[in-house]
Amino acid sequence: MPDVPSDATRCAVVYNPTKISDGFRALVDARAAEAGWAEPLWLETSEDDPGRAMTREALDAGVDLVLTAGGDGTVRVVADVMAGSGVTLAVIPAGTGNLLARNLDLPLEEAGALDVALAGRTRTIDLVELTVDGGRGEHFAVMAGVGVDATIMDEVNPDLKAKVGPAAYFVAASKALGRLPIPMEISVDGGRRHRRRAMTCLVGNVGKLPGGLVLMPHAEVDDGRLDVYVASPLRVSHWFKLVLRVVTRRKQRDDQVDSWQADRVVVSLRRPEAYQLDGDVVGEGRELVAVIRPGALTVCVP
Repeated sequence: MPDVPSDATRCAVVYNPTKISDGFRALVDARAAEAGWAEPLWLETSEDDPGRAMTREALDAGVDLVLTAGGDGTVRVVADVMAGSGVTLAVIPAGTGNLLARNLDLPLEEAGALDVALAGRTRTIDLVELTVDGGRGEHFAVMAGVGVDATIMDEVNPDLKAKVGPAAYFVAASKALGRLPIPMEISVDGGRRHRRRAMTCLVGNVGKLPGGLVLMPHAEVDDGRLDVYVASPLRVSHWFKLVLRVVTRRKQRDDQVDSWQADRVVVSLRRPEAYQLDGDVVGEGRELVAVIRPGALTVCVP
């Protein structure tokens, strides 16, 4: 690698080795050298640590940019550690959902996403901090929630998934239905408690899903507000209207969906339930408190 100035830009790459392509490391090294950057700091995640210690090491090293290459779980963990740091994050989507990348209109292939990372155009976005049962707060960038999505993921048998693939989710769904709907109370910005028997309750920072579907049409990644979506369908007609609402992005009469925007929301459950952060089930809890953190993260954008 050619000599570079001691004050040259340096990036760290926090990556999931099971997600990146065989040529990814050589591509990053070559592009960094072409740009006159210092040699990248490579930090591999592990099964025991999806990126926390690695991201802290990157920040302690004083890098100018952190590239994270992996799925939504890796991106979420790296963003959590980087919240409020002032260091820029570049997302190299290498998962299945790639929800933050989709909501930022990032290229979904490595070379294109790396072009965005090296171009230097940035945007400050919000994060949401979730505290469960009074524990340590954890930031997420996309969506968190309890209900059908978290319950199905919680029921999926990893061994069965490895053998039969997506069919494992149908098996999990049949088990999950016995645990739904979930009795809950939702308080928005300290207001009255809304009692619901919900199939799902989601708190979002963004609203776009794969396939071009938009669950929360008013959600913006930098509007300083979080969005709450609660679906409590009771009959087949409610399910039909719920789907129609997602497709048309318009509220349907008597669709049994509540949606709010807020700075803070508290979701209280009768018993501990599985909850998910950006698509990963990370634990169980009875009280979930979500608070918006405006401008908590700077990211590279097209």
